[in-house]
Amino acid sequence: SSGINAEYGVTMTEECVPVWDAEMEVCLFQSMLGQKPVGFNKHFHMMCIQQRFFERTGMNISSSHLWEHINTLWDTAILDSAQDAPFPEVMEHGLFSLPFEQAQIIEEIQSSEDSSNELAANPGKIPKRKQK
Repeated sequence: SSGINAEYGVTMTEECVPVWDAEMEVCLFQSMLGQKPVGFNKHFHMMCIQQRFFERTGMNISSSHLWEHINTLWDTAILDSAQDAPFPEVMEHGLFSLPFEQAQIIEEIQSSEDSSNELAANPGKIPKRKQK
C-alpha cells in the first residue's frame, strides 16, 4: 500500500526488488556510513541502513534484499565471527551465576533430590552419600 512518509516528505511505495547499478550501490554505501551490519547489533544496524536507504532513494527495499546484496559484497559470516562480543565476561561465564555460597546450597538440594529419586526408583537399595 502507498503512503506518505511525512517526516521525510517521501512517498513510500510497495516493496521494491532493486536492480543494483552503480548509483544504487553508492546510495547503499552512503546509507551504511556509521552502521555496521555485523556483530551483536547487526539487525538494529540493518534497520538503520534500510531507513537511510529509503530516505535517499524513496525505494522501500526489504532488509532481506539488502542482506542479500551486502552478502555479495562481503562475507558477513566471517565478519560476524571476527566481532568481539559486547560483554565478553557475560558471554564467557553465562548470563548469570550465583555467588559461591548460594551455588553450593543449590548443589546440595539437587544432590538430595537425586538421592530421593534413586531411593524411589530402587526402594530396597540404600543410596550412596556423596563425598565433599
